Order: sequence, then C-alpha cells, then structure tokens
Amino acid sequence: MAELRIVVDHQKIEYEGPFDLKDLVTMIQRFMFERGFDRKLEKDFESDTKTGKEVEWQVANWKKVSDYAKYIFRIRMLVHDYVKVDAEKDKKKVKVGSGRIIIFFDGLLELDYFHKWDSRPFLVFLRSLYDKFIFKFYTERFEQRLTYDMTHLINEVEKIFNLHRHYRVVKITSDHAH
Repeated sequence: MAELRIVVDHQKIEYEGPFDLKDLVTMIQRFMFERGFDRKLEKDFESDTKTGKEVEWQVANWKKVSDYAKYIFRIRMLVHDYVKVDAEKDKKKVKVGSGRIIIFFDGLLELDYFHKWDSRPFLVFLRSLYDKFIFKFYTERFEQRLTYDMTHLINEVEKIFNLHRHYRVVKITSDHAH
C-alpha cells in the first residue's frame, strides 16, 4: 500500500457576506489547471431552502511530481443561505451572491503510488528505510512545495473574499426571500 502523508491538514476559511460562488469555483479550477493538476469532482450537491441555497462541493486534484511521489489537494466547500443580492461597490450597483461559506483544504503527499515496494514485507521495510534516511531530502522538498502551493491557493481565496468585503448589500433580489 502506498504511503499517504498528510502535509496540510484541514486548513479552514470561514466567510459570511457577499461573494460570487461561480467565480470562486472557477478561480480554484483555473489555479489547479495552471499548475498541471488533474481533477476529480467528488461531490456537487445543491438544494434550495427557504433561506437560500445550500451547496456542498468537494474536489480532489492530483499531480504526479515524480515516478514515486504525487500531490493530492482536497478542497471541500460548504455554502449556507446563498442568495443573489444587489450590492453597491464604488456607488455602482452589481449583482452578487451572499451567504455563509466554509472551505476546508487538505494537502496530501502520496509516495510509491505505483505500489512497486508493496509485494513483500521485506520491500516495505526497505521502502521505509529509503524514505526516512536516503530519500528524506527529496520527500521534504516535496512536502515544502505542496505546502507552498496550498498556502498560495488559500491566499488567493482570501483575496477574493477581501475584495467582496467592500460591497454593501442593498437588497435581496432572489426568489428565495418568501
């Protein structure tokens, strides 16, 4: 079995206020595409409630960085009470969404993803020695790079929320306001 190391564990961003969910998802997908990650959509649920939309979106992105190591980014987004609103930005009216959002980020490093060292217990023992002593410098570099990329993504998401903090909600224009 391949070794799976948790490098970034459940980093969380919480935000409440105006934001554009579609732009946020597009930015995350573009970020991953630009860095050569493949993507698997794990969850994409949306339901309407009296207070707005409830959305759960989870994606796993992965990238093989060598024939031995692979990065895995898991992003889970929970959106509550999401409604379309009229907002004012620099005295101009714009339509945006508004609600509560929680985003979880996990960064994993998978070693020996081809399972070359799993056929016999002695090879598993050699792999652990190899990872802990001989290949340690490389695995640490992989972990640092994964942490750097994940931190960069989290900063980009925070920039989007900081941009929308300057919007002032004028009125709710959704058909969810009963």
